[in-house]
Amino acid sequence: MNPDRKTGVGMLIRGVAVLLIGAAIYLSYELGRYQSGYSILDHRRQVADFERQAAELDYTIEELRRQIAILETSREIDRATYAQVEGDLGSLQAQLQASEEELAFYRGIVSPEDGVAGLRIQNLEVRPIGPEGRHVLRLMLVQAIIHTDQVRGTAEVTMTGAIGGEPAEFGLRQLAADGATEVLAYEFRYFQNFERQMVLPAGFEPDIVEVSIRPTSPPGDPVTQRFQWSVVGSQ
Repeated sequence: MNPDRKTGVGMLIRGVAVLLIGAAIYLSYELGRYQSGYSILDHRRQVADFERQAAELDYTIEELRRQIAILETSREIDRATYAQVEGDLGSLQAQLQASEEELAFYRGIVSPEDGVAGLRIQNLEVRPIGPEGRHVLRLMLVQAIIHTDQVRGTAEVTMTGAIGGEPAEFGLRQLAADGATEVLAYEFRYFQNFERQMVLPAGFEPDIVEVSIRPTSPPGDPVTQRFQWSVVGSQ
Protein backbone atom coordinates (compact mmCIF):
# COMPACT_ATOMS: atom_id res chain seq x y z
CA MET A 1 0.00 0.00 0.00
CA ASN A 2 1.09 3.44 -0.82
CA PRO A 3 2.64 5.13 2.25
CA ASP A 4 0.56 8.29 1.71
CA ARG A 5 -2.64 6.27 1.59
CA LYS A 6 -1.66 4.52 4.79
CA THR A 7 -1.12 7.87 6.44
CA GLY A 8 -4.53 9.13 5.29
CA VAL A 9 -6.32 6.01 6.54
CA GLY A 10 -4.60 6.30 9.87
CA MET A 11 -5.67 9.92 10.29
CA LEU A 12 -9.26 9.04 9.38
CA ILE A 13 -9.28 6.24 11.92
CA ARG A 14 -7.95 8.58 14.59
CA GLY A 15 -10.57 11.20 13.68
CA VAL A 16 -13.38 8.67 13.91
CA ALA A 17 -11.97 7.45 17.18
CA VAL A 18 -11.91 11.00 18.55
CA LEU A 19 -15.56 11.56 17.50
CA LEU A 20 -16.58 8.25 19.07
CA ILE A 21 -14.79 9.12 22.28
CA GLY A 22 -16.42 12.61 22.31
CA ALA A 23 -19.84 11.10 21.66
CA ALA A 24 -19.27 8.54 24.39
CA ILE A 25 -18.26 11.27 26.85
CA TYR A 26 -21.35 13.42 25.98
CA LEU A 27 -23.67 10.42 26.25
CA SER A 28 -22.12 9.56 29.59
CA TYR A 29 -22.64 13.19 30.70
CA GLU A 30 -26.28 13.20 29.59
CA LEU A 31 -26.82 9.77 31.13
CA GLY A 32 -25.43 11.03 34.40
CA ARG A 33 -27.68 14.10 34.33
CA TYR A 34 -30.69 11.98 33.44
CA GLN A 35 -29.96 9.53 36.23
CA SER A 36 -29.68 12.47 38.64
CA GLY A 37 -33.13 13.76 37.60
CA TYR A 38 -32.15 16.18 34.81
CA SER A 39 -33.83 15.97 31.41
CA ILE A 40 -32.90 18.15 28.45
CA LEU A 41 -36.50 17.94 27.27
CA ASP A 42 -37.71 19.24 30.61
CA HIS A 43 -35.10 21.95 30.41
CA ARG A 44 -36.28 23.00 26.99
CA ARG A 45 -39.89 22.89 28.20
CA GLN A 46 -38.97 25.14 31.13
CA VAL A 47 -37.15 27.53 28.84
CA ALA A 48 -40.21 27.63 26.58
CA ASP A 49 -42.41 28.33 29.62
CA PHE A 50 -40.11 31.11 30.77
CA GLU A 51 -40.13 32.64 27.32
CA ARG A 52 -43.95 32.46 27.21
CA GLN A 53 -44.22 34.04 30.67
CA ALA A 54 -41.76 36.74 29.63
CA ALA A 55 -43.84 37.45 26.52
CA GLU A 56 -47.00 37.65 28.65
CA LEU A 57 -45.27 40.03 31.06
CA ASP A 58 -44.11 42.18 28.15
CA TYR A 59 -47.69 42.32 26.88
CA THR A 60 -48.97 43.17 30.37
CA ILE A 61 -46.38 45.94 30.73
CA GLU A 62 -47.31 47.42 27.35
CA GLU A 63 -50.99 47.23 28.23
CA LEU A 64 -50.37 49.01 31.53
CA ARG A 65 -48.33 51.67 29.74
CA ARG A 66 -51.19 52.16 27.27
CA GLN A 67 -53.70 52.50 30.10
CA ILE A 68 -51.43 54.99 31.88
CA ALA A 69 -51.15 57.02 28.67
CA ILE A 70 -54.95 56.98 28.32
CA LEU A 71 -55.39 58.08 31.93
CA GLU A 72 -52.84 60.88 31.55
CA THR A 73 -54.54 62.04 28.34
CA SER A 74 -57.91 61.90 30.06
CA ARG A 75 -56.53 63.89 32.99
CA GLU A 76 -55.14 66.52 30.63
CA ILE A 77 -58.48 66.70 28.83
CA ASP A 78 -60.30 66.99 32.16
CA ARG A 79 -57.92 69.72 33.29
CA ALA A 80 -58.37 71.64 30.03
CA THR A 81 -62.13 71.16 30.16
CA TYR A 82 -62.22 72.33 33.77
CA ALA A 83 -60.15 75.39 32.91
CA GLN A 84 -62.45 76.18 30.00
CA VAL A 85 -65.56 75.70 32.13
CA GLU A 86 -64.03 77.85 34.86
CA GLY A 87 -63.21 80.56 32.30
CA ASP A 88 -66.71 80.36 30.82
CA LEU A 89 -68.19 80.55 34.32
CA GLY A 90 -66.12 83.64 35.10
CA SER A 91 -67.22 85.22 31.84
CA LEU A 92 -70.86 84.38 32.54
CA GLN A 93 -70.57 85.82 36.04
CA ALA A 94 -69.06 89.02 34.63
CA GLN A 95 -71.86 89.23 32.05
CA LEU A 96 -74.45 88.60 34.75
CA GLN A 97 -72.98 91.33 36.93
CA ALA A 98 -72.91 93.73 33.98
CA SER A 99 -76.52 92.85 33.15
CA GLU A 100 -77.56 93.38 36.76
CA GLU A 101 -75.83 96.75 36.84
CA GLU A 102 -77.44 97.73 33.55
CA LEU A 103 -80.83 96.57 34.83
CA ALA A 104 -80.36 98.58 38.02
CA PHE A 105 -79.44 101.62 35.94
CA TYR A 106 -82.53 101.41 33.74
CA ARG A 107 -84.71 100.61 36.74
CA GLY A 108 -83.39 103.80 38.32
CA ILE A 109 -84.52 105.71 35.25
CA VAL A 110 -87.91 104.07 34.85
CA SER A 111 -88.79 103.60 38.50
CA PRO A 112 -86.39 105.17 41.00
CA GLU A 113 -86.57 104.08 44.61
CA ASP A 114 -87.74 107.47 45.87
CA GLY A 115 -90.49 107.62 43.23
CA VAL A 116 -89.64 111.22 42.32
CA ALA A 117 -90.04 112.11 38.66
CA GLY A 118 -87.97 114.57 36.67
CA LEU A 119 -84.36 115.54 36.11
CA ARG A 120 -81.71 114.17 38.41
CA ILE A 121 -77.99 113.51 38.67
CA GLN A 122 -77.51 109.77 38.36
CA ASN A 123 -73.73 109.64 38.69
CA LEU A 124 -70.74 111.93 39.24
CA GLU A 125 -67.07 111.09 39.53
CA VAL A 126 -63.77 112.94 39.19
CA ARG A 127 -60.65 110.83 38.62
CA PRO A 128 -56.97 111.70 38.09
CA ILE A 129 -55.65 110.87 34.62
CA GLY A 130 -52.16 112.33 34.66
CA PRO A 131 -49.62 114.59 36.35
CA GLU A 132 -49.97 118.27 37.23
CA GLY A 133 -53.51 118.00 38.60
CA ARG A 134 -55.10 116.70 35.40
CA HIS A 135 -58.46 115.00 36.06
CA VAL A 136 -61.49 113.78 34.12
CA LEU A 137 -65.02 114.63 35.22
CA ARG A 138 -67.81 112.20 34.31
CA LEU A 139 -71.42 113.24 34.82
CA MET A 140 -74.65 111.40 34.00
CA LEU A 141 -78.05 113.12 33.93
CA VAL A 142 -81.32 111.15 33.73
CA GLN A 143 -85.02 111.89 33.40
CA ALA A 144 -86.82 109.61 35.84
CA ILE A 145 -90.25 108.01 35.36
CA ILE A 146 -91.65 110.48 32.78
CA HIS A 147 -90.08 110.18 29.33
CA THR A 148 -92.71 111.68 27.06
CA ASP A 149 -90.67 114.76 26.05
CA GLN A 150 -87.12 115.69 25.27
CA VAL A 151 -85.54 117.87 27.97
CA ARG A 152 -83.06 120.64 27.27
CA GLY A 153 -80.96 122.89 29.42
CA THR A 154 -77.51 123.38 30.89
CA ALA A 155 -75.50 121.95 33.75
CA GLU A 156 -72.79 123.79 35.63
CA VAL A 157 -70.11 122.31 37.88
CA THR A 158 -68.40 124.21 40.68
CA MET A 159 -65.67 123.03 43.04
CA THR A 160 -65.05 124.61 46.41
CA GLY A 161 -62.16 123.95 48.75
CA ALA A 162 -59.00 125.69 49.90
CA ILE A 163 -55.55 126.78 48.71
CA GLY A 164 -53.00 127.31 51.44
CA GLY A 165 -55.75 127.27 54.05
CA GLU A 166 -57.75 130.00 52.30
CA PRO A 167 -61.21 129.30 50.78
CA ALA A 168 -61.21 128.86 47.01
CA GLU A 169 -63.89 128.22 44.38
CA PHE A 170 -63.55 127.27 40.73
CA GLY A 171 -66.01 126.64 37.93
CA LEU A 172 -65.39 124.73 34.73
CA ARG A 173 -64.35 127.98 33.08
CA GLN A 174 -61.25 128.08 35.30
CA LEU A 175 -60.73 124.29 35.42
CA ALA A 176 -61.53 123.09 31.90
CA ALA A 177 -58.59 121.78 29.87
CA ASP A 178 -57.99 122.22 26.16
CA GLY A 179 -60.38 125.17 25.84
CA ALA A 180 -63.54 123.20 26.73
CA THR A 181 -66.67 125.20 27.55
CA GLU A 182 -67.56 125.78 31.17
CA VAL A 183 -71.28 125.05 30.64
CA LEU A 184 -72.58 121.58 29.77
CA ALA A 185 -75.56 121.75 27.41
CA TYR A 186 -77.88 118.73 27.56
CA GLU A 187 -80.70 117.44 25.38
CA PHE A 188 -82.10 113.96 25.91
CA ARG A 189 -85.18 111.88 26.64
CA TYR A 190 -83.82 109.18 28.93
CA PHE A 191 -80.21 109.99 29.91
CA GLN A 192 -77.02 111.73 28.77
CA ASN A 193 -73.36 111.32 29.72
CA PHE A 194 -70.76 114.09 29.89
CA GLU A 195 -66.99 113.80 30.12
CA ARG A 196 -64.67 116.77 30.55
CA GLN A 197 -60.98 117.02 31.28
CA MET A 198 -59.93 119.46 33.98
CA VAL A 199 -56.71 120.72 35.52
CA LEU A 200 -56.91 121.47 39.23
CA PRO A 201 -54.81 124.45 40.35
CA ALA A 202 -51.58 123.67 42.21
CA GLY A 203 -52.22 123.36 45.92
CA PHE A 204 -56.00 123.29 45.51
CA GLU A 205 -57.69 120.92 47.98
CA PRO A 206 -61.28 120.29 46.84
CA ASP A 207 -63.97 119.73 49.45
CA ILE A 208 -67.31 120.01 47.65
CA VAL A 209 -68.37 119.44 44.04
CA GLU A 210 -71.64 121.19 43.22
CA VAL A 211 -73.73 120.43 40.13
CA SER A 212 -76.56 122.75 39.10
CA ILE A 213 -79.05 121.73 36.38
CA ARG A 214 -81.00 124.57 34.73
CA PRO A 215 -83.81 123.30 32.50
CA THR A 216 -84.99 125.47 29.62
CA SER A 217 -87.40 123.13 27.80
CA PRO A 218 -89.71 122.43 29.40
CA PRO A 219 -88.94 125.25 31.80
CA GLY A 220 -88.51 124.35 35.43
CA ASP A 221 -86.74 125.11 38.65
CA PRO A 222 -82.97 124.54 38.87
CA VAL A 223 -81.80 121.29 40.45
CA THR A 224 -78.68 121.62 42.58
CA GLN A 225 -76.83 118.82 44.33
CA ARG A 226 -73.66 118.92 46.37
CA PHE A 227 -71.18 116.00 46.59
CA GLN A 228 -68.34 115.44 49.01
CA TRP A 229 -64.97 115.26 47.22
CA SER A 230 -64.04 112.26 49.37
CA VAL A 231 -66.96 110.39 47.72
CA VAL A 232 -66.75 111.43 44.06
CA GLY A 233 -63.10 112.36 43.60
CA SER A 234 -59.51 111.74 44.60
CA GLN A 235 -56.22 113.61 44.32
